[in-house]
Amino acid sequence: MSLRLLHRRLAVSMGLTGLLAFAGGAGFEPISATLAATALVTALFWHPPRDLSERMEKVFLPLAALLLARALIVFVVDGDVVIPVVDLLLLLMAAEALRSLDAPNDVRLYALSFALILASTAYRPGIVFLMAFVAYIGLSTLALMVGHLRREAESHKVRDLPLGRGLVATTGALAGVILMVALAVFVTFPRVSQGWAGRGETLATSISGFSDQISLGQFGSTILGNPEIVLRVEFPEGPPEDIASLHWRGRSYDRFDGIRWSRSRSHPPSARPRFYRDRWRSGVIEQKIFAAPLDVRVLFALHPTIEIEAENGIQPLFDNAGDHLYWGSGAPSYTAYSRSQPPGPDSLRSAQGYTPRPRHFAQLSNDLDPRIAALADSLTTGLDNPYDRVVAIQRYLQSFEYTRDLPATARETTLEHFLFERQAGHCEYFSTALAVMLRTIGIQTRNVNGFLGGQWSAFGDYLVVTQNEAHSWVEVWFPGYGWVTIDPTPAGAASSSQLTSWFWPGHVFFDGLQHRWSKWVLNYNADDQIGLFDRWSGLWGNRTNESGGGASDVARRNPFGVALLLLLLGGGLYWARRGGREITPATRAYLQLREACARAELGVTPGLTPLALVARVRERRTTAGRAAERVVDLYLHARYGGETLGESELREMSEALGVARKTLRAKA
Repeated sequence: MSLRLLHRRLAVSMGLTGLLAFAGGAGFEPISATLAATALVTALFWHPPRDLSERMEKVFLPLAALLLARALIVFVVDGDVVIPVVDLLLLLMAAEALRSLDAPNDVRLYALSFALILASTAYRPGIVFLMAFVAYIGLSTLALMVGHLRREAESHKVRDLPLGRGLVATTGALAGVILMVALAVFVTFPRVSQGWAGRGETLATSISGFSDQISLGQFGSTILGNPEIVLRVEFPEGPPEDIASLHWRGRSYDRFDGIRWSRSRSHPPSARPRFYRDRWRSGVIEQKIFAAPLDVRVLFALHPTIEIEAENGIQPLFDNAGDHLYWGSGAPSYTAYSRSQPPGPDSLRSAQGYTPRPRHFAQLSNDLDPRIAALADSLTTGLDNPYDRVVAIQRYLQSFEYTRDLPATARETTLEHFLFERQAGHCEYFSTALAVMLRTIGIQTRNVNGFLGGQWSAFGDYLVVTQNEAHSWVEVWFPGYGWVTIDPTPAGAASSSQLTSWFWPGHVFFDGLQHRWSKWVLNYNADDQIGLFDRWSGLWGNRTNESGGGASDVARRNPFGVALLLLLLGGGLYWARRGGREITPATRAYLQLREACARAELGVTPGLTPLALVARVRERRTTAGRAAERVVDLYLHARYGGETLGESELREMSEALGVARKTLRAKA
C-alpha cells in the first residue's frame, strides 16, 4: 500500500470516528448520517480519477450553498443551529473524501473531522463518544505521522518508504501519551459550566405506571415491559437489606373521579413537617440519585425525605402537596436523605394530633358504588384504631391476583368490577381500592406513584431502576407522624416486571460504563476534584499516624495506587535500560555527519530530518552532497527499512562519511 493511499484511508477513518462521536452525543440524523457514512466507507476503497473528481465537485458546491443558507436561516430564527451546520460538515467531508488521491486536501479532512468532535461536545455525549474519541486520537496521531512522511518522500521524489513495526508501535505509544496528558489536564482543571443542551436525552414516560395521573380507564391489551433505565441510585453507607421493598416516591394525588386520580388545583400549601425528623425515630439513609429526565419534573426518593441536596444545575422545589419537584435543564443529579423505617405498629395505633382538611383527602366520587363502603365496614368491624383498619383492608386486597393483563372491555375497568367480580389487576387497581375504601370509613389517604425496588448492578455497585418497576401505592395520614406508606399490592408483583431477556446482563454492564462516564466526566466538578485528590493523598496512609501498618497496610488499603506506582516504576526502568543500548554503526555514522554539518555552520537544528539535511548540504557544499546522500541513504535503510548492513556497505558508508567530513572541514 502506498503512503498516499494509506494516508487517505487514515484521514477518512478519522471522519468516520468523528461521525460516530457525534452520534454518541446528539444521536443520528438518519438521512444525512447514512449518506455521509456511505460516502466515507466508499472512499476507503474507491477514489475517482482527477477529471471525474472535478465533475463531482460541481455537484457538491450547489448543495453546500443550500445547506449554508439553511444554517443561516435557522440561526436567524433562533433554532438548533448545530444540526444544520453538522449536515454541511458531513457534505463537505464526503466531498473531500471522494476526491482523487492527487488532491492535497489532508488538512481539510483533519479540520472537518475535528469539527465533528467539537460539535458532539455541544450535547451530552455518552460512552459511545468516549470510544470514538479514543479511536480518533490514535488515528489522528498515525495520520499526522504518515502525512508528514508522505510529503517528505514526495518532496525528495522517493516512491516507496516502508513503515517498520517499531515506527507504528512508537506512534501508538505517542497516542497513549496524548490521552494520558489529556486525562491529567481534565483531572487538574475541572469543568466550571455544565450547561449542555438537552438533545440526546429523550424525555421518558412509563407505560406501566408512572405519569402525571393515575387512570383505570385502559382496557383490551397487556401492559408491556420497558427496560429503559430511569434511576441509578448509589448508597454511600451501603445498600439496604431488602432492596425489593424500596418505594421510590414520585407524585401524590388527592382527587378521584371514579376513573382517574388527579391533583386539586386549590390544594393548600403543605409546610415541611418536622415530625418526619423528630417523631420518626429510625436512622437516616443516604441516596445519591442519578435520574433520567421524565416529562414530569419529579425528584424521586425514599419516603419520608428529610432533605435534598441538588447538583448539576437543578433547583429542588417542595410544592403544595408535599412532593419534590425541580427547576433547571440538567439531568437530575442529587443526594436525598430519608428515614429508613416507619414508626412501629404500637406508635401508629396510638397516634394523635393534627389532621388535614377532609375535603381533599377524604373526597369520594358522587357515583361511588355503595357496596364498596359496605365492604370496608365489614372488614373493619370491631377494630378500634385506624392502623388496624388499614391493615385489615390491606390484607384483604393482597389476597387478590396481580396481573398486567388489562380488562377486556371498558365496563370491566371500574373499581367495583375489580373488587366484586374480577379480583385481579395491576397496581393502580390495588392502590385505588385501598385509598377509596379507607376514605369511606373516615381515614384520610392519597394515592402515590413512583417505582418499586430495582435491580442491583454488581459491576457498578448501584441500584438500577427501570420503567419495569413503575408502581402505585397509598399514603395514609397518621396524626403526629404524617403520611405513612401502605402498599396493598400482593407481594412478588414487582418480580413479575423484571426483564429476563438474554441481553439484560449486557445491558446492565453497558449502563455501568455509561454511569461512570456521566459521573466522572460529564458531571465532574470542583467537589469531585477535591474528593479525588483526597483519595490520592491517602496513598501512603495517614501521615499523622506514623505507627500505622507500614507498607503492607498501604498495599491493603490502596491496591490500585500501589499497582499504578509499580507500573510507572517498571516503565521508567524499561525506558532507562532501552535508552542505554549501544548505538549501531549506521546511526553513529549519521550522527557524525550531522556534527560535521553543524561545525560547517549549515544550520542544523534538532528537528532537521535526514533528507532535509542532504538537501541543505547540496545547496551549500556541492562536492560533499553526493557523499552525504550516500551516508543518509544507507542510514535510512538500516534505521527504518529494517536492513542489516554488511561489511562492504559499512565500509562504503565510512568512506563516504570521510569524504563528506573532509570536504565540509575544508569549506568551513
